[in-house]
Amino acid sequence: MQNMQNMQNMMQPTEDVIGIRFTAEPTAENIAHCSELSAAFFAALVERHCVTYHQILYPYADALSLSGRPDTRSTRIFGTHMLLRRIDRAQAESVMKECFPNGGTQYEITEIPLYEGAAMSAEIAQFLRVQKECLLPSAGEFADMLGGYVAHWRIRESARVFASFSEMAYRRAKGEICGLYGGRLILTPACDCAEAIQKIFTQKTGCK
Repeated sequence: MQNMQNMQNMMQPTEDVIGIRFTAEPTAENIAHCSELSAAFFAALVERHCVTYHQILYPYADALSLSGRPDTRSTRIFGTHMLLRRIDRAQAESVMKECFPNGGTQYEITEIPLYEGAAMSAEIAQFLRVQKECLLPSAGEFADMLGGYVAHWRIRESARVFASFSEMAYRRAKGEICGLYGGRLILTPACDCAEAIQKIFTQKTGCK
């Protein structure tokens, strides 16, 4: 009886990851705009609200990618979806209002439970699944890098690898990158090397 109770206790959520999804139409301009919205939101969390980089699980963010310097454009690749740890819904909404006081930024918040610090990758994949098909060329799929129960630090580590892939893709595509839509890297219509960029993703991650 005690063992059963212990197992039940182990399966109780210990904290949540929240997923924030901008709901803009998946055009090249909107995805690029969402990338900048995400960057502004991340910067506000870190600079004014005592959030650490380690609480930003996806996309990967650090001091370099949020610096805004012209020479760091290849690292500043964010997008429509974000995963954050130890930030509750009320705080996220408050910072959104602070960053975008004039409104007009439409978003949804999803709560993803952590069990002993790990989340079900299927729930993350469900969150990243896009509601509207994007007709632009794309490469990679972040959800493919996760499996089973995945620790919060492993999500961020995978996001770091995905960011490294995105940076390499930016250089290979000579900047013809819109940003991230769900878990995919979206390229501009002018990009003519989508297959080569997909190969970079496979080389970096082992995922096809």
